[in-house]
Amino acid sequence: MSEENKSKSFDGRQMPADVEAERCLLGGILRDPEVMGVAVMAISDDDFFYLERHQLIWNALCSLNKSVTPIDPVTLSAELTKMDKLDIVGGREYIFELMESVASSANVPWQLEHLRSKAVLRKLIRTSSEIIRQAMDPASTPDNVLQDAERDIFAIADNQVRNTLKSIDNFVAPLLERINNRREGGITGVPTGITELDELTNGLQNSDLIILAARPGVGKTSFAMTVAANAAIRYGKNVAFFSLEMDGIQLAQRLLCSQAQVDQSRLRNGKLNSDEIKKIIAAVTPINQAPLFVDDNADLGIMELMSKARQLKHKGHLDLLIIDYLQLMKTGKEENRAVAIGAISRGLKILAKELSIPVIALAQLSRKVEEKGRERPQLSDLRESGSIEQDADMVWFVERPFVQTHKDEDRYKATLIVAKHRNGSVKDIDMSFVPEYTTFYDATDQQGMEGGDEDYQYGSDDEGGGPQVADFGSF
Repeated sequence: MSEENKSKSFDGRQMPADVEAERCLLGGILRDPEVMGVAVMAISDDDFFYLERHQLIWNALCSLNKSVTPIDPVTLSAELTKMDKLDIVGGREYIFELMESVASSANVPWQLEHLRSKAVLRKLIRTSSEIIRQAMDPASTPDNVLQDAERDIFAIADNQVRNTLKSIDNFVAPLLERINNRREGGITGVPTGITELDELTNGLQNSDLIILAARPGVGKTSFAMTVAANAAIRYGKNVAFFSLEMDGIQLAQRLLCSQAQVDQSRLRNGKLNSDEIKKIIAAVTPINQAPLFVDDNADLGIMELMSKARQLKHKGHLDLLIIDYLQLMKTGKEENRAVAIGAISRGLKILAKELSIPVIALAQLSRKVEEKGRERPQLSDLRESGSIEQDADMVWFVERPFVQTHKDEDRYKATLIVAKHRNGSVKDIDMSFVPEYTTFYDATDQQGMEGGDEDYQYGSDDEGGGPQVADFGSF
C-alpha cells in the first residue's frame, strides 16, 4: 500500500494525521539538533509519526542521539544506510529536502503537541476497532472484552506526554518534606490509626499489596474496618471497601457502633439508653461526611474490581483499596483453585502498581494454625496459593488469644503479626480489641477500653434509670 493510499485506511476515510507537520518537525531537528532533547522527552512510542518513512528517520535520529553522534543530513544518511533503510525513506535527496523545508526550529514545541494529539486519535480509532473485533468474536465474553477495552483506553489516557527528565531539585524538596514529616512524627503513606504499625511502615505505601490473614472469627474484617474508618474519618483519605462476605448494612452497623462506642448487641435489640442514643447521633455526621465507599457485591470478580477501582482513581477518589476477602472473589476459567487464586493476587498487585495506591486483601488461613503446639501462624498457612505470599509486599496476621483460651484476662488482647515486610522489618504489634464495638485500638489506648464492662453499657446516668427502647426522634 502506497503512503498516499495509506492515509485512507479506516472505513474509506482519512486517518487523523498531519504529514506536513511531521516533515517540519524532522526538518527542524536537522536544522537545530539542540531541540532533539525536547523531542526525545515528548515522543514516547512508534505511533507518533504516521508515515513509515518518518518513523524510520526518527529511529535513525534516536540512534545518533544515543551514540552522541552529531546530527546533520550527512550523519543521518549514513545511519539510515547502516540500517539499510535509506532507499525506503527516499534517499539523501529527501533528507536534504526535509532540512530545506523549514527556516528554523522555533515551531518544534507546537508541532510536538499537534502531532501528539493526532497520534492519540489514531490510537483511539485502532483500539475501538479492536474492541469491535473482540465483541464480534463468538468466543469472547463480556467481562474479557470490557476488561481489555478499559485497560487499553486508560493506557491511552495515561500515556500522554510525560516529561520524566527533571532537575534534581524536583526530588530533593519532596525528600526533605518526608524527612521533616518523620521528625515531627508524620507519615508519608495512608495512616492506619494504629500508632506502632504506622511507625513501622510510615503509613501504607503506594503500590503495596498487603495481605491481612486470620482464621474465621478472629477479627480480620474488624481490623480492616478499623483501618478503613481511621483512614477515611480521622485522616480524610479516600477509601474503597469491597465486601464479598457482609452486606453494606452490616458494615454500616459495625462502623456506627465503633465510632459511637456502643455495644452492637444493644443496637440490634433497639434497647439503648439516652447516652448511647446521643453517641450514635453524634457519630452519624462524621461517618456520612467521610470519603468511604462500600461495594457489597458478593459476586465480584477481579475484572469488575479493577474496573471500579480505575473509575474511582480516575475521579480522584481512591487512596486505599480493601477487599474482604480474596478467596471469595469470582475466578476465571482456571480449573485449578490455586492457579485461580494466584491470578487474583497477581491482578491485585498489578492494580496497586497501576493506580499507585496501597491495596489490602483479606485472606483465610488454613486449618493448620489450629493444630495443637502451633504457637503462631506462618506464611505457608496462607490458603490455596503460594502466589499470595509471593505477590504481597506485606503480610499481616491477626491473633486474639481469647479465641483459643476463653480466659477473661485475654478478652481484650490482640496482636498484629507483621510476618513479611518487603521494605522494612517484621514485628509483633500488641493491640487492644473491644468485641462489643468490633474495633481495634493501640494497646495503650484506654479510650477504647472504656465501656467494655456492663456498668458503661447500661449507664447509671440515664434519666430513665435503665435500658429503654431507642427513640431517635427526627434523626
